[in-house]
Amino acid sequence: MANIPGYLDDPLSYVLEAVDSAVGEGTTPIHMSVNEKDIEEDPDTTKSVLFKSKIHVDGSKRTQVRDSVVDYLNNLLDNMTTLPFQQVVKGTKSNPDAEQFDVVVKYAGNKAQVIRILVKPTNAGGSGGGAAKTKVQEVGQALFLAIRYMKGKDLKCHTKNPKECLTTADYKKGMEKVDGPGVTIEEIQSLEQKWHDAFILGANRIAKEVQGEGWEFVRGDNKVEAAITAAFNRCKSSQGAPDNEDKWNPSDIWMVKNKTKIIQELNKEDTIDCLNNFINQAFSPVPIKNKSGKDVEPRSLIGISLKKLGPTARWEVMNEVGKNQLQKAGDVTFQESKTLTELTAFSGMDVYFVYLPSGGKTKGSFQARNFGGPKKGQWQFELKGEFAAQGKIKGAVMRKLLQDAKFSGIPNEPNFNDCNPEKATQKKTTEITNEIYKLLNGLSKKPKDWNAKDAKEIIRDKDASWRFSKLSGLRFLKWLMDLSDKEADRAMKEMYLYASSQTDKSSVFYKVY
Repeated sequence: MANIPGYLDDPLSYVLEAVDSAVGEGTTPIHMSVNEKDIEEDPDTTKSVLFKSKIHVDGSKRTQVRDSVVDYLNNLLDNMTTLPFQQVVKGTKSNPDAEQFDVVVKYAGNKAQVIRILVKPTNAGGSGGGAAKTKVQEVGQALFLAIRYMKGKDLKCHTKNPKECLTTADYKKGMEKVDGPGVTIEEIQSLEQKWHDAFILGANRIAKEVQGEGWEFVRGDNKVEAAITAAFNRCKSSQGAPDNEDKWNPSDIWMVKNKTKIIQELNKEDTIDCLNNFINQAFSPVPIKNKSGKDVEPRSLIGISLKKLGPTARWEVMNEVGKNQLQKAGDVTFQESKTLTELTAFSGMDVYFVYLPSGGKTKGSFQARNFGGPKKGQWQFELKGEFAAQGKIKGAVMRKLLQDAKFSGIPNEPNFNDCNPEKATQKKTTEITNEIYKLLNGLSKKPKDWNAKDAKEIIRDKDASWRFSKLSGLRFLKWLMDLSDKEADRAMKEMYLYASSQTDKSSVFYKVY
């Protein structure tokens, strides 16, 4: 909690009001740093700083936002006779254009006593692109988790009370329990407010579900995560093991106790079953007896997969101990009629495969399309969720998955160049066009003016990516529909389990979504 003198409550409330007035211009609620030295701040001996804070905004809007807030406060001074502040000053003595402002609360002799607000840019991972931003966001969640456990009470979103805001001291103290190499507190602080709100929702929900203390939090560290990755790489050749680590365990961050012992035990595992057994024991809230006599502390290693949060944070345990593959999937079934309803003739290159998950209330789907752009074929299935895609399966991986599950006759994608009218022979172009037409004619919702000649002309005029993608999806759909209802449901379960990291050989984790 920020240590704010009581006499500053009123002037700060007006500052927060002014900041809120500029939210549409790119501001976030204030991240508090109370009376701490800021290396970017120009010294000014004519003033005494009573309280200091930052606003993080889009870099291109720093001056705009500063002026908007200052104008709001000055307008109050012009129109109200009694206010808990006397003056608002932009910039600094040496640089009037500096992106900061001072709110003069009172004078001590000739020396102004001020609230100082620094306007800082959001950098959300800097120039490193999406991967860098994701890293900052995931370490940010780990940091907010550490702060939540440190405080022992829920954090608050969109707080209007500066005393409830997190201070830089909170961030620094929390970071002592976080190992996220390459990410700074400043980068996390400067993320857009939507991310801070998500961190708070996630931290509060996780702390509710996982009790205890003494936790450390890691993301991309060279100790715990490195040992987990090394263990999986040793074990992935085991029969039935997923082909990559994310399909085995998609956790973005890990909660850990007694790092040294955890790493020692991970280094001993050399089969996927033994590794999963250890992860299960360390995840369990109660001790689980091991036939080997190995004593694993319960609640000592917990993986958490983070999906983009909506207005609330939901929580689910994936791959719980004692559940077999079909039990984990529940009653997932292929929804043929809904799939055909969503199948378009000419508009999109996608084919959606609709399933009904356990509980039978909310449908889900796989989006199958070409992800390779206009010049190459890269046909994949993407499991779609409410706020974020849950996982992808390459077409080739899908075929192997289903072949391993004893399915046969699974169709291949066409040759990409054969789908390109500019490169393929006239004979091949006609063959591809006729095959797409035949499948669409039998499966899709046809326009009222549908006729073979016009439909084929439309198909022939589509680009290579569309023809490749559509034909791949239609071939697979025809294959799936030719199965019996029981076998089609079984195929959908296999797809769902793999894409959602719930295969028999996947390990236990929490999903926050």
